[in-house]
Amino acid sequence: MEQIALLRADPNLAGDLSPRKRKAAERQLRVPEVELEAGPWEPPEDGPSGSVSYLMTDGMILRRVALEGGASVELLGAGDYLLPLRDEAASFSRAELEVIDRARLALLDMRPGAPLSRWPTIGTEIAGRAIDRSRSLALQSAIMSIVGIEERLHALLWSLAERWGRATPAGVELEVNVPQAVLAEMIGARRPTVSQALGNLCERDALVSTGPGTWVLPGEPPAPTTSRRPSDGA
Repeated sequence: MEQIALLRADPNLAGDLSPRKRKAAERQLRVPEVELEAGPWEPPEDGPSGSVSYLMTDGMILRRVALEGGASVELLGAGDYLLPLRDEAASFSRAELEVIDRARLALLDMRPGAPLSRWPTIGTEIAGRAIDRSRSLALQSAIMSIVGIEERLHALLWSLAERWGRATPAGVELEVNVPQAVLAEMIGARRPTVSQALGNLCERDALVSTGPGTWVLPGEPPAPTTSRRPSDGA
């Protein structure tokens, strides 16, 4: 298994490390890298729960949770933190991981005394990635409540662009090499409906297709709405 320099694979993990400590961490903190081809993935169950985890550095992985009568999906990409042995679904559901775009993951040992524990700042940044995942799931849940497939898809693409997009003079460029069927799953629609919605968004100039799986989102993201809470006795 190849060893990589963790901070070179994900420079944002350095956080507020001083230049001197950052250089030392770049030089000394090397971790194994796992490469995964497209298809189902079952993480090995070696090591105690919570000790072995992964940080994605490239590619796309779909986490699907299914139960009778329903399912949800989560798209994972560069920067996302996975702790598979503690990422179990409820007893009445089933969770599966599927690599949909060849992925690379840094294998992390978070136990006290492991090399990574010498840089608490990096550990804090990694923990923050787990919180980021929960917030992304909350946003996706909110997107699912939007009325209208077209507007739901537009909001989903903006949410992905804020995670993995790149600002350009024309707008935010987003490249996600995922099938339209995956986008359909993420918004609770059928693939032909998503294909039509993508075309409609392009006709409205709310989206520009620049190639397979690559779009530019011009203008501003959808405006947040004022939250409404039910009044007492409602």
